[in-house]
Amino acid sequence: MRLNSPSNFEHTMIRKRTVLASLSCITLLAACGGFKSTWPSVTGISDQTVAVTVNCMAEQAKGLGYDVRVVDHKRGVEATRNDTSDVRYVNEFRRYDVISASTKPEKASTKIEVRAGTRSDYQTRRGVTPTDEPARDAAKKDAQTIVTACGGGPS
Repeated sequence: MRLNSPSNFEHTMIRKRTVLASLSCITLLAACGGFKSTWPSVTGISDQTVAVTVNCMAEQAKGLGYDVRVVDHKRGVEATRNDTSDVRYVNEFRRYDVISASTKPEKASTKIEVRAGTRSDYQTRRGVTPTDEPARDAAKKDAQTIVTACGGGPS
């Protein structure tokens, strides 16, 4: 039995280089905006003020069965709705649709952007882990409904 095997030393050095290279790539990807959401968004223009438009979006989300979590009268609305379908993975704790609606004031109008997505919570060794997934068709339809009701026409 050899205690100071040269192959162990080389293996450790190669492993450290691999980790450093991986961390460098992840940092570069994050700095370049590589972790932006892939959830689809729908945009529109409202002739109302930002506050009135935000209230409209919150009411529409409630009407579609969403639990409105955040209402910021200067920025927008965040809302979630549990997916009650029976299609789940074995280790999936829960699945829910997410609506993230934002506003931006413009000259005599308000620009609306509604992003639709789906998120799942998985039970792992470290506990419940949230994971973004592609938006379900129902969430995409809901985003379009909110923009149509509160934004009038597409931008």
